[in-house]
Amino acid sequence: MTLSVHLDPAVDALHVHGTLASLPQLFRLDPGPADVLALGGPDWPRQLESALDARPRAVLLTDVRPTRPEVAQGLAARADSLAVPVVIDTPWAVHPVTTAEAARIKATAHSSATIEVFTSAGTAPASSLLAQLALLRMTIGEITGVRLSRLDAHAHAATARAGSVPVLLSGVRSALGTTETRLVLRGAGEQWRLRYGDPRIARPATVLYIDEHGEQLLPTVYETAHRAAWRHTHTAAMSGATPPPYTLHDLAADLALVPAEPLRA
Repeated sequence: MTLSVHLDPAVDALHVHGTLASLPQLFRLDPGPADVLALGGPDWPRQLESALDARPRAVLLTDVRPTRPEVAQGLAARADSLAVPVVIDTPWAVHPVTTAEAARIKATAHSSATIEVFTSAGTAPASSLLAQLALLRMTIGEITGVRLSRLDAHAHAATARAGSVPVLLSGVRSALGTTETRLVLRGAGEQWRLRYGDPRIARPATVLYIDEHGEQLLPTVYETAHRAAWRHTHTAAMSGATPPPYTLHDLAADLALVPAEPLRA
């Protein structure tokens, strides 16, 4: 079934139109009341509250900026009470290679020696950190003890733990405006190396698994996380029994680990 889509002006961008054009069997743009509402940006909590008033079949939330976790928790509870699924378009957590390999990575993550995530991005470091936490939630599970040593307009650095395994998170703001992220799990007998390109283009992510038998490069997937998020939105709208891989409740939990304001020197 093809669902109608309304794009909020804050997310009405060329790459979004291109993505929807690649999914004609699932979506069609509609300037009026629509089945699916797409929104995001700095004022996303207010936009989402208004969108829930309209009772759409689903909401796609993109370009999420840090806010108070209790705000997201309240919106998640309201969305649940109205039975409106909210899909979070986060650049790495819902990437097809992440969802495909998450179970295998989780099976080995807590026996790793270290876990590292690094991002070079054109977005604010606080937003990059939030996206990193979403990626870790998908691939590692719950992390605890997040300690920030830097979070300002230029970079972020933090430590955390996944069980007994130390986790290092870092990132810098790219002067070129491009984005790249890598996730590395190092263990005594195996390693995972995931590298993600700019989420706005179809540069494929690469997943390398290394053990005593050598290196295994997993099959290339060219689909972006943004396109995958739209597919998850269609599934959620058509079947309330199928939750998205990264939910509004997950976002609220990750927001509790990120300060809404930069660290002060």
